Amino acid sequence: MTPPATVAPKYPVTLAERLELGPEPLRFPGTLADFAELLDTCDYPIEFDTDHIIAMSIASDKHEQIVANILFLLGKFYFGHPNYKRYGSNRHVFSASGPVAYAPDASVVRGAPDVVEYSPGKTANRNPWLIVEVQSESTRDRDWGDKLRHYKDMPSVEHILFIEQDRPIVNHFTRQADGLWVSVEYNALEHMVTIEGQDMGLNEVYENVFKEKTVG
Repeated sequence: MTPPATVAPKYPVTLAERLELGPEPLRFPGTLADFAELLDTCDYPIEFDTDHIIAMSIASDKHEQIVANILFLLGKFYFGHPNYKRYGSNRHVFSASGPVAYAPDASVVRGAPDVVEYSPGKTANRNPWLIVEVQSESTRDRDWGDKLRHYKDMPSVEHILFIEQDRPIVNHFTRQADGLWVSVEYNALEHMVTIEGQDMGLNEVYENVFKEKTVG
């Protein structure tokens, strides 16, 4: 008897299969149902972006050091504040505008999470308040393109941090009361990013990553 078809023949499933295709993020045509099914078997991170499954690149040591620092800082800021829920990249955020299901390196929901079940048994938050992405050469174009556009389209999002992996640069996007977005670039380890009263020093973001004071 022929077994039922699965997504396995269409997409790389194991980490070894993914690594054979190179370090760049890859786009495969697929449905949201395909994406949900692949999540059950895939050995590496994936996202869904408007009729495409995105096979993500494998994170570097610098990337993981920065993510660990960010999660520590967010934990310090919002520990004991039940109105702020903190998440890592295993929790997707969802927007019907694509639809898209992205896995930011960190996110914060202010208030109760608005959880959507986009496929049976698969849920994501659709009301992130803060989004954090750590960028590399292979992810920068997509982060500044499709992902930034969809993040800004989410009505709940008020803060977006784009953090460079290979040099100390943080771009902070803030939604203003009139709906317009303002962005500020911080590019020295002595600079301080402030998110509604919480100060995040670049020296803390890049702790154990960089020692230089400024960007050349």
